[in-house]
Amino acid sequence: MDDQLIGREREWGLLQACVTEALGGRGSLVLLAGEAGVGKTTLARRVLEGSDLEVLEGFGVQGGASALGPIVEVLRSRLRSEGADRLIGGPLAAHLALLLPELGPAAPASDRATLFEAVRLALAAIAARYPAALFLDDLQWADDATLELLPALARTVDTRP
Repeated sequence: MDDQLIGREREWGLLQACVTEALGGRGSLVLLAGEAGVGKTTLARRVLEGSDLEVLEGFGVQGGASALGPIVEVLRSRLRSEGADRLIGGPLAAHLALLLPELGPAAPASDRATLFEAVRLALAAIAARYPAALFLDDLQWADDATLELLPALARTVDTRP
């Protein structure tokens, strides 16, 4: 496949502006939509590769995946590289352990809002160390919980790098 980006200057500029804002401490939620094969992933990767953002990447999986699968993929990658103590601490760690058993004992019960807050805090802990881009690809195949998480993250993303 040809990786050339032709006629994407406007989109490149819009994404680059979001990167600049993120590096300045103000995040955003960006959704790229279009027909399959038009270069959305290539465009996003090229802009992110040229940035100083830490790229956290997860994928929707055709045929379904476990709840919050793309997010679990991102957080598990961080666990492998940084360790559990750098991901999340405090009372919500046990709720995050429902998704990531390697964190230790899980909360006996949780609700969606608490679980989403635990995920948000884990992502915020990453962004507090270095400005980051959470790149979720192929969301057309993501599970409902992942799609429901996005608005919860969007409510506070503008105050995070």
